[in-house]
Amino acid sequence: MPTKKVLRIAFFIDGFTLKKVNEYYRQFHPYHTRLNFRGLKSWTRREAVKLFAQERSGVVMECHYYHPYRKSKYRRGNGIVGFERELRHVGFNIHYAETATLGRHTPNIGLMDDAMMFASYGHFDVAVLLSTQAQYSPFPEMLRCCGVRTLVLGWNFAYPKDDRWICWKTDEGLREKCDYYVAMEQVANAHPPVDPGEVGLFEKAPTGFRQTA
Repeated sequence: MPTKKVLRIAFFIDGFTLKKVNEYYRQFHPYHTRLNFRGLKSWTRREAVKLFAQERSGVVMECHYYHPYRKSKYRRGNGIVGFERELRHVGFNIHYAETATLGRHTPNIGLMDDAMMFASYGHFDVAVLLSTQAQYSPFPEMLRCCGVRTLVLGWNFAYPKDDRWICWKTDEGLREKCDYYVAMEQVANAHPPVDPGEVGLFEKAPTGFRQTA
């Protein structure tokens, strides 16, 4: 009988998208709290196993968070230190942008370079990408050339701001090219915030506590 292989998952988070998603849930959604990284990691692992595990004997998952700006732009007084501490505590590797557009945040394209390098060395079987951005639309096909299947976690939402509507949606090319796509706004609506200490996609913010990042 052939030996069953372990399913190796790589989870990549586009920090630019996550920043916008968290702003939406904190400021404009009834939850008024941001995503919980432990809960997000746990949910992503379960979803990837459901879609890709099949007859595999086990699962390992590595997690990477890509900031949309360079490390030199940080200031210790803006809550970033605590944000990064939380990321590292639940097992995320943190990556900074090597270059940044002056005066504004943009997706960290280093994510695709790293993913392609890891895939070319056969480090993982499945890649999960949390992003909505068109800059990552080549991601699924690039990895498919290395035998890696892809799951994209995206968001579509809209909210009023300054007398106009802001519409945020996942790039159509990214949705069409991946092996599986999950509309995370629907998943989020099915997972309301849980009490502190419990593991869920969202955790209730303590009264008077201001969340950042």
